[in-house]
Amino acid sequence: MSLGTDIAAALPGLRAEAESRMSETVQVGRFKDGTDPVTGDPTRVLDVERYSGKARIRWASREVSNSDSTSSPVGSQEPYLSVPFGSPRVWADDEVHITASPDPLLVDRQFRIQGAAVAGQVTAYRYPLTELG
Repeated sequence: MSLGTDIAAALPGLRAEAESRMSETVQVGRFKDGTDPVTGDPTRVLDVERYSGKARIRWASREVSNSDSTSSPVGSQEPYLSVPFGSPRVWADDEVHITASPDPLLVDRQFRIQGAAVAGQVTAYRYPLTELG
């Protein structure tokens, strides 16, 4: 036995555990401007779908710090998107729309993918995000 063999053997189970924590449903891809047919309000409409399915939105940091150069606190949040290992690749500047979640504060939030996912011996693909308006 070797560490590499042990990790390779454990990864399928760890990936299943990571996927079991994915409680949000998302649409990821290229969106375009649209209009709500009932209200006439502007919307974002999925134009090119890259991934649709289960995911997890998580924040690496929720810290608020005080800066000596300003008189108000500065918030620093680093959200990221986790999708199951083996999911299709999504790209920087693709948008993420949360369509369902057990947490009502997450539903209808939108994010932009900021870079590539870490890949290789991972339990899920994790993409850095920036929240949109």
